[in-house]
Amino acid sequence: MILKAVDTLEFGLLIEDYYLSMSPHLEQFKYLKDKAQKEGKEQSIKIGEIELTVHATGQKFYAYRLSCNDFLISFMEKEMSFNSPVMVRLLSSFLWSYGVVEAQAIFMKWFSTFSVNVLATSLSRIDPSFDTDEMIFTQKDVKGVVTRAKGKTEHFVNEEYTYGRKFSGFTIGRGKPMLARIYNKTLEVKKSGKTWFHQIWRDNNWDETKDVWRVEYQIRREALKELGIATFESFIEKQNELWAYLTKEWLTLRNPSKDNISRWKLKRKWKLIQEAKNDYVAEPLIRETIKQGNLMRLLDQAAGLLMSVAAISNHESTGETTKVLQSWCDSKLAHKKKSFESEKTYRQSKFLNLN
Repeated sequence: MILKAVDTLEFGLLIEDYYLSMSPHLEQFKYLKDKAQKEGKEQSIKIGEIELTVHATGQKFYAYRLSCNDFLISFMEKEMSFNSPVMVRLLSSFLWSYGVVEAQAIFMKWFSTFSVNVLATSLSRIDPSFDTDEMIFTQKDVKGVVTRAKGKTEHFVNEEYTYGRKFSGFTIGRGKPMLARIYNKTLEVKKSGKTWFHQIWRDNNWDETKDVWRVEYQIRREALKELGIATFESFIEKQNELWAYLTKEWLTLRNPSKDNISRWKLKRKWKLIQEAKNDYVAEPLIRETIKQGNLMRLLDQAAGLLMSVAAISNHESTGETTKVLQSWCDSKLAHKKKSFESEKTYRQSKFLNLN
């Protein structure tokens, strides 16, 4: 299995007459943010068909921060010259559900709900990734890392990490403007609970007796600009050139020898990485698989909480505890003046859909 895709995408949106166009929405965001701070509880707002959480705090340069299960979006209070007034991050599960091109198109279709004129997109960060079960990485590979920084060829490894006693990967660089991570993705999935990756790998001929390793780059705006990639469209156009630069010039894995570093021979497995194609196609069922994966995590958490309630209350059976939880849930809904159906629909609408 060899699988190359994009795991994170951040981009800014340049809006014509930003403050004038967005003023009614910004007023709503301010009201809900203030309310969240006053009540100590995050608020929600429905935009188009999506329910978004309005957070009590913003982030640097951006006064208002909203999120749903597929993306994060931040808005400036007033436009500044050095940054896009709207910043978007498409989350990993959303990108793997549809692929980067379709996911970005779905988001932009939703954003058209604001009825503003988007003049341009500006890439802020992109994380190309490569998953494979056809090779493994070991602690010895760290000694063969060669990276090109500021015109020099250097050894440069920031961090190695282990899972228990098992070597699980390493990081090259510090992230400003670039870094690379090489790590055991199977172990990371086990830790993070993103078990929906298993189905993606199966659909791409994963040998389940083997661990999957990931090579992942994180490239920020400064580096992207230097490479002539300023917009999402230019990334799509130049993604093969970008991958060639990342795997042939910026970072390679070689066999250390007594020769000068520039003469070290390239490791065979790194050649496979260099030759990887942009061939990831999201299967229609992946979206539901991701939701089911989230469901399994919630069920595990719910089972643990149910047993904790049973233990504290000294119940005789799970049935007794379930009745208590149902009664508590009903009282919470009544207090919020909401029905079961309306609350269910609200939670379902935190995902973007094609329709």
